[in-house]
Amino acid sequence: DPYQRIMLGISIFDILLSFLFYFLGTWMVPKETGWLWAIGNTSSCSAQGFFSAFGFVGEALYQAAISLNILLLIVFGWKQETFSKKVEKPMHFIIITFVLVLAIIPLAYETYNPGCVDCTPGVLWGKCSTKDEGELCIVHGNLQVATVLSLIGGASILIVLIF
Repeated sequence: DPYQRIMLGISIFDILLSFLFYFLGTWMVPKETGWLWAIGNTSSCSAQGFFSAFGFVGEALYQAAISLNILLLIVFGWKQETFSKKVEKPMHFIIITFVLVLAIIPLAYETYNPGCVDCTPGVLWGKCSTKDEGELCIVHGNLQVATVLSLIGGASILIVLIF
């Protein structure tokens, strides 16, 4: 049944997100940040960032898949078998591929960094030189990657909400 497989997809993304993002929280953040319960390092921060991006967007896209399934069944009178043959396989492939690409790109550019209380795509700012000029530079990460990912992620969520 396509509905059950879509629910399995939602559940997998939700379990990854809940455990690695919400439950582990600041434990994955590098201890150098000085945050409460921060005992991680750069690698654990990158892992948390990867799975948070993977989980957030994947879960939202699978919610859209459920909506699409129900829309086609009720409004257009499709049968589950028709949905399974025409839509389901490409839908799973597109969702998983999109989410993997969206989560791997910041990993390749080392753009997962400590944010407010967790590790998300973003850049770390620091002093440009030892002089106290008040000027800040990017110490770790890629600003263009972080900006593009924020726009793509935001647009994806907006499309899901509209849909």
